[in-house]
Amino acid sequence: MLDHILGKPSASVRRAQVLLTVAVTVLLVRRKRAPWGLRWIARWTARSLAHGRQVSLWKAALGWSTALYVVRHMDDLLGLNAPEPLREYYSRSFYRATWIFTALDAGFWTAMSVRPKVLRDILSLVFTLYYLVYTDRGVEKVRKVRALVTIDHLRVSWNKGVDNPALRLVRWMHSRALTVHRRVTVALDSPGLAPVECHVMYAGAEADFARCRRVVLNFPGGGFVSMGPACHSDYLSAWAERTQAVVVSVDYAKAPEYPYPYAIDQCYALYRRLVLSGGKCVGLGGGAGAEQPLRIVMAGDSAGGNITASVMFRILEAPDRLPHPQGIVFIYGNFNVDIRAWMTADETRTLLGAPASVPLDSKASHESLASLVGMRDHMHHESPLAVTNADDGYHNIAANARARPVYLDDRVRVARRRPLGSRKMQAQLQDQITAAAPSSAVGYVPLAMTSTFTYFNDRILSPEMMRAMIIMYIGPNTRPDFRSDYYLSPLVAPDRLLELFPPVYFMCGEKDPMVDETVLFAARIRSAKQKRGAPDGSSHGAQPTIANASATATSCSSSSARFYIGSTDVSEDEDAGGSQSQSQSQSQSQSQSQNQQYLPRSLRMSGLQQQQQQQQQRRKQQQEHRYNRASHSSAIRVKLVAGMSHGFMQMYALLPESKRVANLLGDWLDELLLHGHCVAENPANTLPAGHYGLEEVSAADMVHRRGHGLADPLS
Repeated sequence: MLDHILGKPSASVRRAQVLLTVAVTVLLVRRKRAPWGLRWIARWTARSLAHGRQVSLWKAALGWSTALYVVRHMDDLLGLNAPEPLREYYSRSFYRATWIFTALDAGFWTAMSVRPKVLRDILSLVFTLYYLVYTDRGVEKVRKVRALVTIDHLRVSWNKGVDNPALRLVRWMHSRALTVHRRVTVALDSPGLAPVECHVMYAGAEADFARCRRVVLNFPGGGFVSMGPACHSDYLSAWAERTQAVVVSVDYAKAPEYPYPYAIDQCYALYRRLVLSGGKCVGLGGGAGAEQPLRIVMAGDSAGGNITASVMFRILEAPDRLPHPQGIVFIYGNFNVDIRAWMTADETRTLLGAPASVPLDSKASHESLASLVGMRDHMHHESPLAVTNADDGYHNIAANARARPVYLDDRVRVARRRPLGSRKMQAQLQDQITAAAPSSAVGYVPLAMTSTFTYFNDRILSPEMMRAMIIMYIGPNTRPDFRSDYYLSPLVAPDRLLELFPPVYFMCGEKDPMVDETVLFAARIRSAKQKRGAPDGSSHGAQPTIANASATATSCSSSSARFYIGSTDVSEDEDAGGSQSQSQSQSQSQSQSQNQQYLPRSLRMSGLQQQQQQQQQRRKQQQEHRYNRASHSSAIRVKLVAGMSHGFMQMYALLPESKRVANLLGDWLDELLLHGHCVAENPANTLPAGHYGLEEVSAADMVHRRGHGLADPLS
């Protein structure tokens, strides 16, 4: 328990905890009078002989329980404990929050069959306190339930913040004051669709509510099966206060009662009704300015992100040509329901190439290399399942301590340097790899697991829960093709749709099982927009990825420009742009060469590979500047929060970082509502050459910034 309070699993802390318990027991036993909590035993004391002296019963009971406690933790005392797989997974605050949420799940699942409801609510909290103290029992309880999880278990777990009065009070205490907070039932004009309930929130003057033309349309997450807007009310109220816009959160129909694609049809019909009615369906449209069109930004988290992307596809494919939203904000979205263990070569190449364009003089460069590259090279770890070499779980075992661990690639004795086949086949294969590889991707593409399986031990979103949610969401009436059905998996959507997306902002945890989907979906959107920007509609012989993003980006605010991934610069002078692209190519080539020293040895490129990539980079830069002026690329941002996994917005009352993330998301929404499609058209502020639009905010960096009075990156 002590290591959970401190926020980091540690055998040393547990050893100190055992020794402290023994010391306290010795001090208590030496007392003649029983402690306050054990005096009831002293009243019924019975005498027994021990070493020729009489010993009180309370002393015998205390000594016996302490002896059992010591025996139970003997492996920690002797340094023979098991490795700690979660030691470097989470930040301290997030690990502490997962401890509380695990105890809550175990407690509520234990009491879920108790009747009546009043007694169930009380016992749920009592059992939660028990599992907070006996953490291992709570973890084991959750593991067993998740192995055979049912829809009732999921809804009890995820709706507890609304169903339990005590937790509902905590959520209310952390919510912002609103002038308008009402539930509106909207009748849909599509046949076969039931009316949908919307939670409407507004923090401005009540007299201005009807005249407001700025709307945040939110599709809340909940694994497609639970969690309506009330479960997200705390940070949604913060958005309403931050943006001074009307927040409309949709309580769409949930599976398994309403399987795929009912929720998508319902949410699209609501968007259509909202646009065509000018907001009257939710109470807007009165007073001066009612004739102005609505400015809508869509936002969705987790499963809501999947539905948000699907609604955007419906808007693009609909025959009635509805106005597009001003932008989209995805929060740890689920963009691929095809749960796979292994990444394709192109996916791995995209993720490995991403850190190559992060400037070395920034703190984020080393962290991004560690998070995006380190976890991909499974051979450069002591365990192939480790995610970092900073502490792979064995560092805290005293009996296993050594100066340097022996990595798997150190054990390799025979390695095939050339692929099988004739020299002609080898040359053809090398030409195919060179033609398909992004210009800034690494030369060696290792076998890499997806983040879903890399973070298999995640405390929030386990593979069993993901499988259960997807099965219930798809339902009995559909046998989809996961590789082509982009309404189920937006990651596989065609370029013709992705290139028409408005500005898209992504927020995700670094240790989220869905982090790969976030980065790859952003890469696909950027790639589609970059292809569209080329005059001939081609990709100029190389598949664009996040890693070979243009060296410059435009923004309406310089403070947030550094988060752009793929917007291209609009050069006033094409000739000057050509010379500038050459200088940028040289500087990026030097940066990539320097970056090699930070990569694991098995990922470092040979001299020939570096020379080939430098030549490809120069050709790419010369081609890109020719169509930069004609580019219609919208802004794309990706921000990863280090040490965080899935669902951190649901920890608003427990996690200080969640409040700062909510404020940042509110600023993003406000920026999109103000500027929308023009967010990438202002050439006044540009991104420094070589910068990459993916920032990772570490917990240590936040502490350092606050300690020195610097700006908090999550404020």
